[in-house]
Formats: sequence, structure tokens, C-alpha cells
Amino acid sequence: MTCWEVLGISPTNNRERIEKAYESQRKFASGESLSDLDDAYRQALREGGFAVADPEPTPEPERQSAPAVSAPGPTPELSARDQQVVREIVIQVEAMLNDSHRRSDANIWRAILTEPPADRDGIREAASGALYPRLKPYLDDGSLPQPVRAFLSQWFGWSELDETTSNEVQTTNDPFDDPLHRGPGAAPSEGTEGREKQPSTTSFWPAAIGWIAGLIILTSLFSHILGS
Repeated sequence: MTCWEVLGISPTNNRERIEKAYESQRKFASGESLSDLDDAYRQALREGGFAVADPEPTPEPERQSAPAVSAPGPTPELSARDQQVVREIVIQVEAMLNDSHRRSDANIWRAILTEPPADRDGIREAASGALYPRLKPYLDDGSLPQPVRAFLSQWFGWSELDETTSNEVQTTNDPFDDPLHRGPGAAPSEGTEGREKQPSTTSFWPAAIGWIAGLIILTSLFSHILGS
């Protein structure tokens, strides 16, 4: 195809006509067709007797190495089969998270994560990296019970779960947590609940002796009054 056919005009030495045809075609050209149109425009100017400078080559931009980005999921060292195993683990865990009963059962977690070949070190490490961002919201808001958290901590080596679990089961050694220092209405301490209150006999005899002594005194007063 000649330059004139590309421009859509017959051969001419009228520069204005050549430029007008070029601008008209350029509105609809892009990519490779635009490059062909530019070449045809320059060729038409040359054939029309006009001096045209060749375009300067566009310098290629310097290639910069892309920064390494650690994407969650299977590591490159895993085979295609192992990567598929990791993806299946993630799918099963995500499905389980939508069921509050199943996600609270540590045995179900153990069955998914420890069943071969999921128990291999490489797959376990890749599953750990893929699952942690998905499980973190559930770990932060306490949606996963302590047995599940303890298993995940042991299986994946998530040490921060060990600290959280130990804080949850800490007991206080309050020196005032005894029956003598509890206020009214406080719950009875362990071991005292259900005991029947035993009647106290230590204050019975002093009361009886005082009562008898009072009768004797009253009797003597009445005898004295009647005798007089």
C-alpha cells in the first residue's frame, strides 16, 4: 500500500492537502496503524518535494527492578500439587468460619490441618501465612474459644496466642478473698456453700446463769417486801 493510499488522497505536491489528509486520518488511528500513518505522511511530503527530518528514536525508559512483594499464600518452593493443597485448606477453613458451631470445635480444626499431606512442614508453613490474616479478626474479637486458640498456637507456632491464652486463665491471689472479708451479699467461698449453720453453744450457759441469778434476786426482793 502506497503512502497516498494510506492517506486516502491521490499523489500531490500540495502540502496543505497532504497535511489535511493526515490530520483527518489521524483522528481514527491508534497503535500500529498510527505508526503506519506517520510513515505515510512523511513519505508523501518527500514525494511532494518537501524536506522531512526523520523522527528521533524514542529512548527506552530505564528498567527498574520491581520491589519484592511478599504475597500471602503458597510459597514459590512448593510444587503445584502442594500449592493446591494449601488452597484447599484455606477454602475449608473459610467455609468453617461461617459456621459458629464448627469453628468452635477444635477437633474439626485438627482434622483439616493435620490430615496428610497437610501435616508436611512446607504446606503447614504456607497455610500459616495464608490463614493468619483471615483468622486475625476472629482472634482479636475472641470468636474462637480457648481450645481452638491453643491448638492453632501449637500447630502454627503463633506465640502471641500463647500470651493471650495465659492471660485468660490467670487467677488472682487476693488476700481479701475469704469469708471474713467479704461484704454482705457476697457469694460464699468454695467449700462453705451448702453447709448448715450449726447452733452456737458457747453463749448458752452464761445466759442461763444470768437468768437464774435474776430470779433469785427478784425472789429475795419480793420476800423482803412481803415480810415487811
